[in-house]
Amino acid sequence: MSLGPLSRVPRSVVRCSALAALALVAAACPSLTRGALYPQTRTAAATVRVARPLSRLSSPTSSRIVPDKSAPVATASPTRVPTAPMAGGASRGYSVGAYYFSGWSHEQNDNLNPLLTRSPLRRYEPLIGWYDDSQRQVDRTIDQAAGTGIDFFAFDWYDLAHIKYATDRTLNNALGYYLSSGERPRLRFCLNFVDQEPFVPHAADWPRIVKTWMRYFLQPDYVRVGGKPLLIVFSPEHMRAIFGGLPADRGHGGSINVRKALDYLRSQARRYGLPGVTVAVGATVTPRGNPANYGRLRDEGYDITTGYNYHATGGEQTRVPAPYSRLVQENEGMWDRVAANLPYPYIPVITMGWDQRFSVREQRTIISYVGRTSGAFACYAAAARRWIDAHPTRTVPERIVLVYAWNEIGEGGALIPNHTDGYAYTNVIRQVFGAPGQPPATAAPVC
Repeated sequence: MSLGPLSRVPRSVVRCSALAALALVAAACPSLTRGALYPQTRTAAATVRVARPLSRLSSPTSSRIVPDKSAPVATASPTRVPTAPMAGGASRGYSVGAYYFSGWSHEQNDNLNPLLTRSPLRRYEPLIGWYDDSQRQVDRTIDQAAGTGIDFFAFDWYDLAHIKYATDRTLNNALGYYLSSGERPRLRFCLNFVDQEPFVPHAADWPRIVKTWMRYFLQPDYVRVGGKPLLIVFSPEHMRAIFGGLPADRGHGGSINVRKALDYLRSQARRYGLPGVTVAVGATVTPRGNPANYGRLRDEGYDITTGYNYHATGGEQTRVPAPYSRLVQENEGMWDRVAANLPYPYIPVITMGWDQRFSVREQRTIISYVGRTSGAFACYAAAARRWIDAHPTRTVPERIVLVYAWNEIGEGGALIPNHTDGYAYTNVIRQVFGAPGQPPATAAPVC
């Protein structure tokens, strides 16, 4: 079920048979065009960050608030992308974050299903395997990400206090393995609060959730924007639903109490000795969007705007593959519309792909984009880099770009190296944006 351009499929019990869905694969869209395999080199971390034990933090008193079989396999040579000299010899640094979805457990889950593991789509299995529910696996994925230009993971974080399904209990596990990893000094991290059904908390849960977040915000490797910990809020609509039923906000659609909730979050951060919290919100401004809808964000107390992914804003039809170029075009248009219509700095999002052939839940309503290549992705990433360069006052000083996603395999948005594409797409990140902490060696690709 899609909730709009920024939506992601709720992690709930599968309501259709995975085996039956296999019969629909042949009718689905063609596979993505593969890139080339280019092995990464592991480099030592320049700085070792010493993490503060999560279990030993003091706690101030909380106040109350209201593809097809014919696709070729990966090769050993990298795809060459045409480049132009760096203008004026300028040296610019960027910070690349990738959203991380921890839904790949040996325990019961509805993401690893026969559609992925037994159909032709199995060739997109990550090089490290499907699972991320062990220390070894998370260590390996950190090694891959850090070696190919990713600066931080934005972990999808779920409030699991009221979960209904056993399939959801492991959704925060990879974050725990990251925190205990010996590879941890090579990346940073932040949280993406997924306030989506069936994980929408109650307003009364907010103090508990905020207290939990403080343990992460205090970590020295937590991403900061403007000197403050960065928290991404997935859905402003669901934030209004959480807090809109409180008496002070009746008739205002939730906006007043959303601001109060974020004020409480920041005040608690200051009580823990932090300078506050930078809160980013997933924002969508469609070509014919109603300003009254997205304009409500102005009253809710967010600091910056961004997104999770953008898709299906151009009239795409179900089960009719759209060209990858349309996805790129829609995303580039979204960057300009959000930045122009909302008075906040904007962190651009690169929606690497969207392909619901991978989701057993969506076989009859597939939205997909085909024709992606590592070269096309390089042009797309370069456009994000040029957007940051051209709009220094409309983005954050840290020059961040977010990529959807490291491992949203079930939605067709996965940078993680796989058996078909190898490291082709992660190599693009390093080529366009440079290694973490280092400027790129060349200008953005000429496309």
